[in-house]
Amino acid sequence: MNRLVAFLVLLISVGFTAWASLSMGQDTEEKSNTVLVIGTARITGDNIAKAKRQAINEAMTMGVERYLTERLGSQGMINNFHRIVYEIIPRAGEVVEHFNILAEDRVGGAYKVLIRLKINDKVMEEKLKETGLIIMEGPSIKILFLVSQVQLERDEILYWWSDPQGNPGLAPVELALHRVFQERGFTPINRLLYFPEGDYSDEMKSFELSDEEALQWGRLYSADVVIYGKCDISPGVSVSVDLKALGVKSGLGLAQGSQTVYLEEKVREIEELIGAIERAVDGVATDLVPAMMGEAEAEKPTPRELEVALKGFGSFRQVREVMEFLKRDIKGVESVKQTRIRGNYIILSVQFLGEEDSFLEMVSKNKNLSFDMNVERTVEGPILFSIGK
Repeated sequence: MNRLVAFLVLLISVGFTAWASLSMGQDTEEKSNTVLVIGTARITGDNIAKAKRQAINEAMTMGVERYLTERLGSQGMINNFHRIVYEIIPRAGEVVEHFNILAEDRVGGAYKVLIRLKINDKVMEEKLKETGLIIMEGPSIKILFLVSQVQLERDEILYWWSDPQGNPGLAPVELALHRVFQERGFTPINRLLYFPEGDYSDEMKSFELSDEEALQWGRLYSADVVIYGKCDISPGVSVSVDLKALGVKSGLGLAQGSQTVYLEEKVREIEELIGAIERAVDGVATDLVPAMMGEAEAEKPTPRELEVALKGFGSFRQVREVMEFLKRDIKGVESVKQTRIRGNYIILSVQFLGEEDSFLEMVSKNKNLSFDMNVERTVEGPILFSIGK
């Protein structure tokens, strides 16, 4: 009987160690952007080799689509669908670091392959930057728009800073700018909500602003970036935008661009006009966004690595819940990785923007876990998360 009990204890211990090791392997594979996917191609004229190549290409495309869906989320995929299908997916092979064929077979008139592929993070990041598909991390960048609207047919010019205290409503070009940049993860400043305190000169109310005058407006509204320029509207002909982005803290011009959208017929509804302006702004945003993100990255603090030890966790579900909790609910956490096992402890590496005291306080006060967890700092070791006594 004693031998049986000893054997069961040993079996449970070995099983837990194997589970934890497997968990680490699974997590590492997930974090290394490895995707398992099946590709299918129809066989024509008994040309198996051609069908196999086509099935591999389809699998690679599907793998990149799955990766993007995970990374951008459903709303990101919807907002950026046009760029994804025209600029990212056709070049799917360029972001695949390597792939392995795990299984293949002829199924009726089709050929199927099961492949494991790994996405190259750095290459994908460059592709996303090139197309303006940037994932915002940390505090969002606040943008102030100083873009005039000129309707050539009516000889009408609208620009809100001519009479800022008059609080004029948002012009169609401002609405379009808000929509486009909000969809990309930025925070447009709504000038209607408040008027900033401070002095402004007559030059700052000019139709054509200098860089310095635009920056002064940005400082008054506590913006991170100012986008200024003009939008020319010729009803029934075209909509043109010419925009420039300035970094408020650096005082530097970041990027500029222009775009013209030609109209097939005269625009009658305001929403149609806003839609046309959005298409023009969207084209310019592709040039502006990477430089704006570069400005933000230059000012971003370097995260510190915190080591966290998990003790008393009885299932991988609980470990996974803690990892997801840190990433989702603790502001400043950039990444959480399971690194190793040390005795009865599972060790996590947490990249955190801030001080250790701040991290401990936020974790201790947050109650979004499904179980009670003790949080404490050890003398010279890692931060300890424990369940039970």
